[in-house]
Amino acid sequence: MNKLNLTNPIADVEANVARGDKRFIGINGYACDEPGLDEAHDRALVDRFHTHCLEGTSDVIGGNLDFALLDAAMAYARAYNRELVRRIHGGSVT
Repeated sequence: MNKLNLTNPIADVEANVARGDKRFIGINGYACDEPGLDEAHDRALVDRFHTHCLEGTSDVIGGNLDFALLDAAMAYARAYNRELVRRIHGGSVT
């Protein structure tokens, strides 16, 4: 996970959608979960566009570095997913 560039999720949404990759970002825990999404309202979107679970994320924390990286990955996924939902509802992602 420490090889990920977690600095600009909005630019990554733009680049991924341009390549045709419209998947949400998931974080592995007990199961792969999509931070920033409302389970009740966004489940149909996840079913439609699917999820890419970030490798190296887990609910097993080995130390402070793992905790910091997981926290950064969660913030990245939350921002990425919210932006993707915004674009879907706005009609620019279909």
